[in-house]
Amino acid sequence: MPATATLDALTVDWSATHRQRLQQGDVLLLGQEGSYEVWSLVPTPVEVVWTVLTDYEAFPEFLPSVVSCRVLEREPGRTVVERRDRRKIGFMPIKVRIVTENLETSGDRIDYRLVKGNLDAMTGSWRVTPLQAEEAPHRSLLVQTIQARASMGPLQSYFFEVFEKGLTDTMADLRREMTRRHGTQGS
Repeated sequence: MPATATLDALTVDWSATHRQRLQQGDVLLLGQEGSYEVWSLVPTPVEVVWTVLTDYEAFPEFLPSVVSCRVLEREPGRTVVERRDRRKIGFMPIKVRIVTENLETSGDRIDYRLVKGNLDAMTGSWRVTPLQAEEAPHRSLLVQTIQARASMGPLQSYFFEVFEKGLTDTMADLRREMTRRHGTQGS
């Protein structure tokens, strides 16, 4: 089980506005041009967060942009996943196919990298940190870091716009599913 932390300690370099937005439930996207961090407070224990993050084949059930997701290889601590996404931004449909290698560490971190797909490159991680109980019982901090590149020529700025929206939408959808599952466990 990962060590608990306080939100203040994890966001010490942040502005009061950013901290307040996070505490109010906003998904925070930090970064630009293909290098990002996405932060969210999740009102569930780490175990629920982890279960949802690693429930790869169920992604289409709770991530609206995911058309299909299947595990290609699985061994302890390592899962290779093929995922197909479809988004529509404005009038333009976007289809993405990626295969990622996901290295899972101790129920609190997943490092991933693109093996093949529509992007030029993609690496990142998911980190889950339980917050101290006196601050908020059963709350976790979920942070995704990601670096992605795609050669889009004159549409490069459009790629970043779609990618950024996808990151925040995915985090919000994950949080919703984590909250739903936590609620059904308590019933």
